[in-house]
Amino acid sequence: MKNSIVISAEFFFKGQKLSPSMVVDLDVHLKSINSIESLYPLLAKSNNIDLYSYEYEILQVENLVFSDAKGLAEPFVNNGTFDIDAFERALQDEKIIGIVSNIAKTILSIDNLDDQPVLKTALIEAYKLGQQSSP
Repeated sequence: MKNSIVISAEFFFKGQKLSPSMVVDLDVHLKSINSIESLYPLLAKSNNIDLYSYEYEILQVENLVFSDAKGLAEPFVNNGTFDIDAFERALQDEKIIGIVSNIAKTILSIDNLDDQPVLKTALIEAYKLGQQSSP
């Protein structure tokens, strides 16, 4: 499922109310998003706002509003805010579950790892330990 979110802001520039917004495909942009601040240039560019303009400076002062989250991002939007860190952890957990589920299916012939919660936990912990010990 595609993970996406709508980002918007509202501000006045030269007497006009501006409401730039965009849909961000989190699966594509997550690697370049290391904080909320890194979303301002994306929003500006998608709304033809020059990054070296006074208009952009005003945009940066405004709080970004997050809405219409899709996929795994949905539960991490609350009252216009987005918990990027929690979303990234959930995305990582989903990736790990996919890997260990594939191992369980291939090696142990278990089609649904959720039916074996103790085994699922053990495989996830083993995976995490393996990741920690990798250089």
